[in-house]
Amino acid sequence: MTAATCTPSGLPALNKSAVSLAGLDDENFAEWLNRQKAGKKEVVLVHAGTTCKAYEKADSRGVLFPVDPEGKSKIALRALARQKLLFMVEVPPPEIADAARADNSWAPQGTSVPDIDSFLEQRKIHLGRVDGRGEPISQDTANKVWADAGGCCMFKGCGSDLSNVPLYNKGKRIAYLAHIIASDPEGPRGTPDQSHLLSNQPENIMLMCDAHHRLIDSFEPDSYQAPRLQEMRREHAAKIRMYRNAMQFPEAQAITLFADLGNVPTHFPDSDFLEALLAEGFSMNAEVKRHLTFEGRDDRTPPDFWGNYLRQMELPIRTMVQALGQVPSSDVLAVFPLHHTPTLVLAGRIIGEARKVQVFQRSRQRKTWHWNSTSTALPPGAFKVSGLTANQADEVLLTVELTANIDSSSLPNTLAKAVEEGNMPWVRLTIDAPNGECIQRKEDLAQFVDVARTTINAIQDKMHAKTVHLIAVCPVSAGFSLGQLMQPGHHAVFNLYDRPNGEHPFREAFSINGYSVVPPANSQHPPISIR
Repeated sequence: MTAATCTPSGLPALNKSAVSLAGLDDENFAEWLNRQKAGKKEVVLVHAGTTCKAYEKADSRGVLFPVDPEGKSKIALRALARQKLLFMVEVPPPEIADAARADNSWAPQGTSVPDIDSFLEQRKIHLGRVDGRGEPISQDTANKVWADAGGCCMFKGCGSDLSNVPLYNKGKRIAYLAHIIASDPEGPRGTPDQSHLLSNQPENIMLMCDAHHRLIDSFEPDSYQAPRLQEMRREHAAKIRMYRNAMQFPEAQAITLFADLGNVPTHFPDSDFLEALLAEGFSMNAEVKRHLTFEGRDDRTPPDFWGNYLRQMELPIRTMVQALGQVPSSDVLAVFPLHHTPTLVLAGRIIGEARKVQVFQRSRQRKTWHWNSTSTALPPGAFKVSGLTANQADEVLLTVELTANIDSSSLPNTLAKAVEEGNMPWVRLTIDAPNGECIQRKEDLAQFVDVARTTINAIQDKMHAKTVHLIAVCPVSAGFSLGQLMQPGHHAVFNLYDRPNGEHPFREAFSINGYSVVPPANSQHPPISIR
């Protein structure tokens, strides 16, 4: 439930920047109450324990919205009570949790100023906003919680930086030490056995921003039971420990190679890259370098796509070449690729093998950039090569078939005809069970690279091929690694091919010679230097 779905008609005029995640904080609730008072409208405050919701009594819809009454709204509630405009009704906790509208069976009763004062005072005690019956949080405990949190909100997905403000200030509370199990047995998630026992235990306390503190304690306490919050705290503290440990690791420069594939935007938070690097014993340079980013429409069916693509990507290609020329060869590069296969091969060629490179691969199944250290490494000989000969051939077709098998019907007509007539050898690098997750470990990728290197060297040194027609259907890490095997100035011309979809055969994307990337034959665009 969001504030927009649970607020009555008068609320849009409120200061929405101060409206909490799922209801009204003290200031905004007070503003709404004062408008009700000015219009002489009756207000009903519904409560169950410390959870409160409110609605306008005359509203035929009876729309409820969560509220968190404190100092300012207490003044407004007292003013309504004095004018006989305030009503209260207590309901069972399960009844209020998901209620979006007032129940016709409820019987609100007029409330006096002493009644509202007593209720709000007891609520403050149960919420731990005054000294409750549990042991107060000591300075040592507070310091431990702040350290575990790294100065950030521990609510999962928030991470707001709270380190630049004090725990309390004179204007408004910014950062909170929030109990998972309330220090008062009557508070959120409180129990007679544990509330007092855990009131000063760091593991029972989370550092939280104002909005999430109100969310778990005041607006939706039933949605955030202790086990859920304990897991949030555990994950957050573990992540902070991991980040601290990273300060002892050698640093790597993260590089992304991203395209919007299938017209779906490709974006990942930098923390995903950092965590993948930490798992490999590296920390991450503060700035992520983003190269060869392609955000154009991913429709590769037009015959002129790749010519236009290179025209659009000329500046990014030149920028990448120039930027890498300024990076010391001793620096470690961490490559996170998700792009068209020809572009990945080109990027691998630009970066080369002489540098220290850590290549990562996004797993769709596991939804992570981490290499899968729990999987079983591929056995020796998992990657197989067929079609190599000792006979000289000016042109060779090399297919890398790791995610799917390639049949002759998907080849360009000229290649299919040359292979069929025996004028062009077809060298195939395959795996027994092609699939998108066939490379899960660094060791798997290393085995592939060894086999690919031997294959390419044989094609160039034994078959003396001048042109290699390369068609690769493989994981992105393998595509990038293929490009790394192309030594500047000492390799055959590689013609790269791409298949836009299953309805079209492969078609030429572009060529890579010793020093340039060359657009396809149907393009008038000149070659682009990659030296």
